[in-house]
Amino acid sequence: MDRTRKTLLWIWLGTTVLAALVTGLAYRAITRVPDFAGRTDPAVVWNDPTALFREPGLLGTAGEMQVTEAVRACMEERGFTFRAPAVAESIYGILDPARDGYGIAAGGDTPRPVLGSDGPTPWEEAGYEEALYGAALGADGGPVGGCAAAGYQALTEAIATLENLPYTIEQLEADALADPVYAAAAEEWVACMAERGYTAASPEDLMADLAGRLSQLSGEAARALAEEERRIAADDFDCRRRTIDPATLEVAERLAPVFVERNRPQLEALIPPTGEPEGPPDLPEGLGSGDVQVTLLWTSKADLDLLVTDPAGERVYYRNPAVASGGTLDRDANFPCGTDDSSPAAENVFWPRGGAPAGTYLVVVAYTADCLGEGEQAFDLIVQVGGAVVHRDRHTVGVPGELYEFEFTVGAR
Repeated sequence: MDRTRKTLLWIWLGTTVLAALVTGLAYRAITRVPDFAGRTDPAVVWNDPTALFREPGLLGTAGEMQVTEAVRACMEERGFTFRAPAVAESIYGILDPARDGYGIAAGGDTPRPVLGSDGPTPWEEAGYEEALYGAALGADGGPVGGCAAAGYQALTEAIATLENLPYTIEQLEADALADPVYAAAAEEWVACMAERGYTAASPEDLMADLAGRLSQLSGEAARALAEEERRIAADDFDCRRRTIDPATLEVAERLAPVFVERNRPQLEALIPPTGEPEGPPDLPEGLGSGDVQVTLLWTSKADLDLLVTDPAGERVYYRNPAVASGGTLDRDANFPCGTDDSSPAAENVFWPRGGAPAGTYLVVVAYTADCLGEGEQAFDLIVQVGGAVVHRDRHTVGVPGELYEFEFTVGAR
């Protein structure tokens, strides 16, 4: 293989290592996405962290963009417009289970490469290749000179970033799989598949079995397996849509924001935010903080109450201001009606550092009393885990007796 083709292949295969790091996420969706040669802009995570679950290759795309931009900037300095290597749509974005199965024996349509624009003219090609590839390849197949070396460095840094996240991808996967909602859905998937005559414990088991069987077959036997694969995949994804898919989205809404916030400095290096980053919450002085802090703020004399239930089912609130797990209500406002003169009024529940149990917490905001006839109440709810904001939003409750509920999950430490 000549140097040009070998280097292009090396860059392409090297960047796919990043995607491999995130394929362990519990949700492997089959979905078509229109942008970025069939993929989604990774910056979506800043507005919608659950995209990490819907699109397992999102962080891989971010790493690939880092590589491409490093090479492009280097080539621009040398007077060339860089054309990136061919990029094909993710295999999960083009497969139709009923037609292509999992793409193991059944195959599937070959994705059409999407080439970068511009590149060298025929008379510039020699100089372009010298600028891009340098004089030689290293012993490990990587470039040691030219702008491809800048891409190699960017790739190395991106992989190191993902491998050293404070809240690791492996821990995110473990937390997702251990979530009671996902665990129940996985059992429902097994039952759904059993009704169709299968005994697999998971979708991964189905695919591993097919791959193992294919390795022993050829010719007509392999073609027959492809037909079987299509039937299995169609049944599998029908059961996933009924069970695993909605459960994964529910789990993602709890876990993905925590993953993004805990890893924000590292992810910002990999995926630069497109807008101004949101600053730290402006909270009243003197509130307790720690591993978990839940704060309710509002600006009227109405009596709102904050209630937080820990993973053991113990509820922290004004009638039970401390629980065995360490949760404490240290600020209660506007009771009796209209007696609090703070602005804003605040209620705060926290678990001290090193004391918050892992699991799911339920937050309830209760509209207890409309003290001065002010009607609908707007409030801000801020949830911090490990000092990182995992939820910050404004909501309203309309009449006394109305509740607002929110759940979040704290992973094992």
